[in-house]
Amino acid sequence: MTAPTAPQTMSPTAPASGSPSGPPSVPAAVPRFCAPAHSEQSTGRGTAVAIQRAGTGQLTEARLLFPLTPAPGAHQSRVEVMAEALRDALTEAAADLATVRVEARGDRAVVAVRTFADDFAATRARIRDCLDEGRPHEAARVREAAGRVARRLAAAETAPAFLARSGFLAAAYGPHPYGRAASAAGADAVDATGTAALLHSTPAARRRSVVVGPGPAGELLAQAAALLPRTTTPAAAPTAGVSAPVPGPRRTLLHPATPQTLLRLGGLVPGRGHADYPALQLAALMLGGYYASRLTLVLREREGLAYAPRAVLDPLGAHAVLTVEADVRHDGAARALTLIAQETRRLADGGFSAQELRNAQNYAVGSMAMACSSRSGLASTYAAVLAGGLPASWPARYEDRLRALSAKDVARAAATHLAAPALTGVVVAPALIPGLPPAAPGGA
Repeated sequence: MTAPTAPQTMSPTAPASGSPSGPPSVPAAVPRFCAPAHSEQSTGRGTAVAIQRAGTGQLTEARLLFPLTPAPGAHQSRVEVMAEALRDALTEAAADLATVRVEARGDRAVVAVRTFADDFAATRARIRDCLDEGRPHEAARVREAAGRVARRLAAAETAPAFLARSGFLAAAYGPHPYGRAASAAGADAVDATGTAALLHSTPAARRRSVVVGPGPAGELLAQAAALLPRTTTPAAAPTAGVSAPVPGPRRTLLHPATPQTLLRLGGLVPGRGHADYPALQLAALMLGGYYASRLTLVLREREGLAYAPRAVLDPLGAHAVLTVEADVRHDGAARALTLIAQETRRLADGGFSAQELRNAQNYAVGSMAMACSSRSGLASTYAAVLAGGLPASWPARYEDRLRALSAKDVARAAATHLAAPALTGVVVAPALIPGLPPAAPGGA
């Protein structure tokens, strides 16, 4: 991760060459990446991180991170309603001074703020006061937010893609609260007590703020620290009875109206803080992380079964979730499952070239450099790293860790975490046909 990114350099092993009949070939550019300097300060209200970043517009980007502790029951529904009410309250508080977004997931809520540098002091005071006064948890506001979320979910719940996503979460997490997707009924039952308990379900000291903008580094750090709300006492959150994630078997969910068979395979793998994560990232990229990946070349180009198959590695809580997605022809679903298993096994067996590994390394480094090429991307990237419980210094050797991996390292990680045990997940199909997993009880 870097901002600004270091200039790309040409590979010294690929000299330029040409012919009299055409232009000379251009050596492949090798993306480079170094982490920006940051300042950090810990207080009783959390940890503030500041990154000085000059540029046009004199804009300041800020992120306020609230870690969330899952509780039994409709945790994901509470997250959706809490985020909706929080967004309403903070947008109202910031008024015309800033653009405010709230990005919430099972393990965190992130308030994203964009404003002119000259307006940031007033903006952060408004946001902090709004939070300290509990305005996001006013009963009427939460009721309205719950109604809107419930209506959106009710409209989506009959869609094949929604069924595939909720079924995949249940297969990957089992009885854990992350395994229960948000629902209209769950959202409708959320009240102000539930949203307050969720937002303050972890001690204030675990909160983080990130500020990226122009100005002196010391001033930016003071601004980041001042953004942290004064609230220090977490509300009581029921954590007893939260089950550990226990992945289940593959199942087929029947949906007679689905125009394609939806494959959602994957499972839980180590998160960012684990030593195997960089190797898993490269394995996921080679499997289905970009256009020249295995799944694209096999399922799309060679077999014509799917238009845009992909594999995504998504850190969430203490783990990461690997999701392999492919929407395929009904008559090719069983064949696609076989091919996905074969390509996963090939990765585990080290069946990839040195060039394929370099391509994945370049893509990983380049995509992070691109993500951090703006103030907004830089702030969001650091917030995601901090959400995983990692220090702000974690990105400093990001490229070095990736470049140091050998083919054996990547194959071992794929064998340990992807191929054994086999990927779980769901298949959404109009009917159960030979070669698909067993139907779920009740057929859905």
